[in-house]
Formats: sequence, structure tokens, C-alpha cells
Amino acid sequence: MELTPGIHKIDSVKGANSYLVINKGTIIIIDTGMPGNGKKITDYIEGLGKGLQEVEYIVLTHADIDHSGSVSELKEMTGAKVAIHQTDAPRLAGEKELKKVTGFIGLVFKLMMRLKKFQPVKPDILLKDGDKIGDLSVVYTPGHTEGSISLYKAGEVIFVGDALMSDKDGNLRLPLSVMTLDMARAKKSIKKISELEFKDLLPGHGKPVLQNASEKVKDLSWKEMTHRN
Repeated sequence: MELTPGIHKIDSVKGANSYLVINKGTIIIIDTGMPGNGKKITDYIEGLGKGLQEVEYIVLTHADIDHSGSVSELKEMTGAKVAIHQTDAPRLAGEKELKKVTGFIGLVFKLMMRLKKFQPVKPDILLKDGDKIGDLSVVYTPGHTEGSISLYKAGEVIFVGDALMSDKDGNLRLPLSVMTLDMARAKKSIKKISELEFKDLLPGHGKPVLQNASEKVKDLSWKEMTHRN
């Protein structure tokens, strides 16, 4: 589904939302969902009349399996370069365990990892705050994981991974505390996002927030600060 010119959300991807950014004959895939979504994503690309060789980058907002699960198969199918923040890179590469989650959701998370057989990938590009991928800027927004990032095009759009979530009506909310390593740091990242200007916010989970998105983030951040005080 094309959300705005050149930006697509790939429907029916299992796990986190997966997006395409198409610009001047090159394609960036942002997040890949759980393992097993590779063909669904490449079929969508080819359905747009694009060749898989046009995929230049696969950018992961963080290393959790529901975002990175299909990166191995997509890299093999497209030859694209895989990019992730340098802090989450060891988890993607299998040098460190994927994020540990406690409680019932943690048990579900562990079961998913066993059933889906996560395939580690050594990233080609280690990102840091302020880097550029295509016409997107990397914004370091840790908290959900140590190396969570957002991808930002000034005045237009921000892809936030799990730094923020939305419900079925597009209302913004905090990331789930049980899935977030450091909620205090996550809230600081939301404050950082609230200082940027954009029309659209595309989350890893939930409905895309189209139009007036930066104002909605500012409102959420202000409410959180007010509640804390």
C-alpha cells in the first residue's frame, strides 16, 4: 500500500511493519518482519514493476526478531547492504543474544525465536546518530533496545521502529514497558523525536500516523512530562 508518493507499507507482513522507500531508481527496505517474509516483500517489490537489484539497502530500526527476522533471506535475494546501529549490530550478527524479555511476553518471544529459527547476519553498514542512508537521516533513539534508531526526512516523514507505537485508530502511545530495556531512556528518545518536524510517522507496530504527526508526538511527550512531574 502506497502511503505517500515513494513510501509503501507492505501489507500482511508477519511481525513488525515493513516499509519501502523508493527514490530515483533505488529502494530501501525498512524492517523485515519475522522470518519467512522475504518472498512476500520481494513479490511486492516486483509487483510495482521494480527489479530486486534496485534494492540498495535493508535498514533495521533495531535487532529484535520481529523486525530483523527476514533480513538474511532478503539480503540473499536482493544483494542489498544491511544497515543497523553499531550498538545493536552484535545481536544481529549472532555475537550476542537477542534481547531478553521477561514475563509471559518473554516466554512467547523465546518460543517465536525457537520456532522461527532466526538467521544471524553480519551487517554491512554500522550506523550512528546523524548518518545518512539515501535521503534519510539516522536519529539515535535508544530505550527499546540499546541501538534503536529512527529514520527521518525533514518536514516529511519519520520511521520510528518501536520508539513509539500506535493503536488501530492511529493514536500514539509509549512502547510496551515489558519489551523495553530502559523506559526512562525511551521517554528521552520520544522527547528527541518531538523536537523534529514531520507530517507522517510510521511506527513498527500499529497504524501509520499520516498528517500532523509531529504535533501528536509533541502532545504525547508533554503529557508524559506533566504526568512525571
